[in-house]
Amino acid sequence: MKIGINCGHTLTGPGHGANGLFSESTATREVGNALMEIMRGLGAEIVDCTIDQAESQADYLADAVTLANQQDLDWFISIHFNASANHSGYGCEVYTYEGQQHPEAITVCKNLERLGFANRGVKAGSGLYVIRKTKAVSMLIEVCFCDNEDDVRLYHYHGPETIARAISEAFVQEQKTCLLGDSVLTERQITQWMVESGNDIPSLHDYLHLPQLFLEEGMQEGIRGDLAFCQAIKETGYFKFNGDVIPEQHNYAGLGTTGGGVKGCYFPDDRTGVRAQIQHLKAYATAEPLKNPCVDPRYDLVSPHGKAPYLEDLAGKWAVPGYDTKKYPSIEEANRAKDSYGYGILNIFREIQNLPNDFGEKLKDGLLYANIAGFTSTAAECKAFQDFLGSHGMKTESWIVKPVTKIE
Repeated sequence: MKIGINCGHTLTGPGHGANGLFSESTATREVGNALMEIMRGLGAEIVDCTIDQAESQADYLADAVTLANQQDLDWFISIHFNASANHSGYGCEVYTYEGQQHPEAITVCKNLERLGFANRGVKAGSGLYVIRKTKAVSMLIEVCFCDNEDDVRLYHYHGPETIARAISEAFVQEQKTCLLGDSVLTERQITQWMVESGNDIPSLHDYLHLPQLFLEEGMQEGIRGDLAFCQAIKETGYFKFNGDVIPEQHNYAGLGTTGGGVKGCYFPDDRTGVRAQIQHLKAYATAEPLKNPCVDPRYDLVSPHGKAPYLEDLAGKWAVPGYDTKKYPSIEEANRAKDSYGYGILNIFREIQNLPNDFGEKLKDGLLYANIAGFTSTAAECKAFQDFLGSHGMKTESWIVKPVTKIE
């Protein structure tokens, strides 16, 4: 998407904006420049159509339109602040050609209303030069009234970046993490992180087989098994199980737990517990039917199926409330700060993804050494354990240990 952004008015001289409780020309640049930065970060191509100096008001308008029309823009956006004769006007409004109710224009008004500004709606702006003369679909945004004490108070409370983000969300949505698809992390990466992360996973050897289960079960249902594993890390507190669930439940996602000592679902083994978690995620991600027989007792409680196809959407749905209510007034604010349930899982994913891929190369001879990892009672079990460690880059040796008398 290619968007032209005009920080309304010149800075000084002809074309200068209103002077209320703050300078309109200054504020349009605060919001407009923040808007350009945010939209670039979200992948939009931005053309700066701002004019700082002009010989006349007419020249300012013509120069801004010329910059816009030299480009093949999808949108032209001009940022402004309003003022009224008796300083009683308040709220936000958007002007479009002939008052066309573009979804983006409506959303801008709603997003600013969400911040506390009165929503004055989308209005006819055909008489405005930049609306009438630009080739691209255009809108002029009056953020609020710069001469109204309540509006100015709200503007300073939120700041230009929050205002800009509210506007940007009408045009360019942040790319979210789809729960459907192939895993990005490999079993080796996850296992390396488990061994080296420094999170002191207790009884580590009891959980080293889980990455394989998550990836296998996820692949069968078309769900990101790597994200499901990261969810298990968050839900169990790095397998410390400090909440209501206990390890013997094989319940790595807190299925059925509601707090107050309610332990939730029990599963007969790890694979069944992992499969139930994957199936529960699939219920949130899509209305497509399961591939495997349903082992998730809460699968049909998700209604409708497919209501949260993205990891970031699980807050308030899988996890309620899904954010720190003492820190944020709403889930929307927590999501905008990237500090809700799904983002916590995503942070674990990124931590694993960013771990240097040097497993088994920590020492100068390239070998990873370990103390005795365990004992087996048969040669077949010993060979299986060696194969497992070898698949994760570990050099292994085995010995036959003669029974000894127990020392009391």
